[in-house]
Amino acid sequence: MSMTGDHEGAGHDTAPPALSARAIIARWGRALLDVPRGIWIAAATAIAVLIVVGVTGGFTRATVHPPELGVGDEARMSTYAITVLGAEIATEIESEYLSADPGEKLLVMTTRMENLTDAPIGVGTTADRTATNMINIPGPLLELADATAADDSVSVWRADGSAGQVILQPGVPSQVTFAWTVPEEALSDGEVSLDVHEAEVRRGRVLISSTAVSWRAAEVGARITVAAEAAR
Repeated sequence: MSMTGDHEGAGHDTAPPALSARAIIARWGRALLDVPRGIWIAAATAIAVLIVVGVTGGFTRATVHPPELGVGDEARMSTYAITVLGAEIATEIESEYLSADPGEKLLVMTTRMENLTDAPIGVGTTADRTATNMINIPGPLLELADATAADDSVSVWRADGSAGQVILQPGVPSQVTFAWTVPEEALSDGEVSLDVHEAEVRRGRVLISSTAVSWRAAEVGARITVAAEAAR
């Protein structure tokens, strides 16, 4: 008995051929055509909105700019307030025995400051176990925005000429003068900007220093820009 027929029948019992790429594309095309028109319009609108937002920088992290202030404007933070009354460029300040080295000059800024806390604070010094860190440290609360000054180059004194450390009593405005040592070529346009930082108050967590308080510079709360005139 011949088995040829059986082999031929077995040969026809195979899987159907795979769909061609063209057939698959055609099938997907027909499926997409069945999508309601409203969905297409909504999708197109959403894509258009995303493109516009991307082009206009909508996906870029927002940059918060501090308020821009000038002479006589008060920058009021949570723990202190400062108003710049004027600024000038000098090479020496006889009353304070200060003089600039060759290649440097002094930026002298007169301010009105107020302590908004309920305890005395020092400007450039520690008072009542509180270190305000306003000046003379890396990352101070008060720093020049457009001139490079050494971290320990700031002198401070009361404008009334009284001697001793500058201590601010709660709620008592005082005139305070600062002098930064800056490079001779700094402030060529005659303007200076002071960045006033908000203070992050940190309290001690160990037995020995549990009552100690330190302020650390947080975000810039205001930028004060004034003209720096040559000293008379």
